[in-house]
Amino acid sequence: MKNHLVLRVSVLSAVALALIALLIAAPNSAVRAQKMFASGNTPRIEITPLNNAAALDDPEAEYQGARVVHNVTVGGQKGMRIHAKFLVRHGYDVNCWLIAYFFNDDGSPIEANDAKYRDKEGGVSAHTDFTPQYDPAQYNDLQVFVPYSALNLEESGEYDLKFYLALYDQEGERFFGKSGWYKFKMTMP
Repeated sequence: MKNHLVLRVSVLSAVALALIALLIAAPNSAVRAQKMFASGNTPRIEITPLNNAAALDDPEAEYQGARVVHNVTVGGQKGMRIHAKFLVRHGYDVNCWLIAYFFNDDGSPIEANDAKYRDKEGGVSAHTDFTPQYDPAQYNDLQVFVPYSALNLEESGEYDLKFYLALYDQEGERFFGKSGWYKFKMTMP
């Protein structure tokens, strides 16, 4: 009982001291504010934009999955077709790419021998263009094709490979979405 009384007295004392401090400080800050406005100085807030902060209307992506169909022939070339499912927000009428980047299972990029399927670092990639016409825009089956010849697998045998998908805003020159890894096996005759 005595402990509760001590606690109550302590809390009430702290509250009383806080109120007294506010009453003493408030008139001083009010006087300072009046003097500042009377002298012609107005308070200013400086806002500095962050270079790497995303604007509210920059596209955003939500990956919902992908599947691969092997042994597809497009333009006389045999290869694989990736079917991607994703949602794009804030991307209405923005020219975009869906890009697939290919790697060995150990994470090293597969070296490209075909300039049409080469990224800036020299690795194998394939892309398709799209422009969202809704906001948000749901893509249930956007497709990217890569011929087997572009994977640059010359020796016969079985290869453990993987890829990830990335979405790129061509106008903003920035990536706005990246999937996880998708693993697959390739057998070369």
